[in-house]
Amino acid sequence: MNIRQKRACARSRSGGRAAAGLISLLSLFASQLLLGHGAAAAEPPGWPTRPITMLISYPPGAITDTVGRRVGDRLGAALGVPVIIENRAGGGGNVAAAAVARARPDGYTLLFTSYGTLIIASAANLRLDFNPQRDLTPVAVVGPMTVVMLVRPDLPIRTIQDFVTYARANPGKVNFASIGIGSSYHLLIEQLISLGKLDLVHVPYRGGAATMVDFLAGRVDAMLATWLFAKPYVTDKRARAIAVTNAERSPVLPDLPAVGEQAVPGARLVDGLGIIAPGKLPAPILARLNAEVRRIIEQPDMHAWLTGEGVPPTPMSPEAFAAMLRTEAEPLGRLIRENKIRLE
Repeated sequence: MNIRQKRACARSRSGGRAAAGLISLLSLFASQLLLGHGAAAAEPPGWPTRPITMLISYPPGAITDTVGRRVGDRLGAALGVPVIIENRAGGGGNVAAAAVARARPDGYTLLFTSYGTLIIASAANLRLDFNPQRDLTPVAVVGPMTVVMLVRPDLPIRTIQDFVTYARANPGKVNFASIGIGSSYHLLIEQLISLGKLDLVHVPYRGGAATMVDFLAGRVDAMLATWLFAKPYVTDKRARAIAVTNAERSPVLPDLPAVGEQAVPGARLVDGLGIIAPGKLPAPILARLNAEVRRIIEQPDMHAWLTGEGVPPTPMSPEAFAAMLRTEAEPLGRLIRENKIRLE
């Protein structure tokens, strides 16, 4: 090979290496661009960079509102942006849920609600503007609401077993009040009727205040209420608490048995407070929100305050929260179908 041929060969090898290097560089640039695009789609840089709106599914003064506002304040402080509270009551909580289901899944719109509403919507396959399992993302549980069964103190009933005995001795004569048709309270009464073989008269009311007025006047024999609402009446002995309606005994009232422990096995009310987001919320934002809520409810002063409100803090991963909503809907769905319960 002469000198001219050697120089041409060297230039060819050099050009090949340069071309290969350029291709590698372009490939690296393209992959980084794609990765950067994916990361931006998953979590906007610096999220959150502006205020977050949190819809509360019940009006001011309700326990959902009271707890939601305090959690919202601390969540805003933790994230470094304001959390703007907006009450969007109506439809048993479904008006606010529908609004959140339609919102962009960017972490700037959240729902603070009683998750029993979503369980019932799934169980009854209600015709709503959204699908609870498809269009919403369970973010974090604050805790279950402690709900108690109250009876008139002039009745010969001191325990849940006494109540079952009295109801069976007086079929069709025990009036049991609940807030609304299709509420978690209503469905607990239906469980007592179905599982306990009790002949109770269900008396629906629109709100807790009206229910309590008739209860204190002796026009209804039993009712359900959150412990926060019931406590003053139990303390001054105008009402007698005979059981908690939660699946298990509540740490708020450890000496009060759960309704399903002995008298009516399987009967239980599953409801509590939690934060929900639009469906398909990016995983990094979901993880961040869950971690911040967990830290908030585990702060000693917040833990004590929530317990006093009858909402014992119960941290839960998003996956566990979603699984709980699905699992609890199944027995309620069977109850509704088998007993042809009409929900409104």
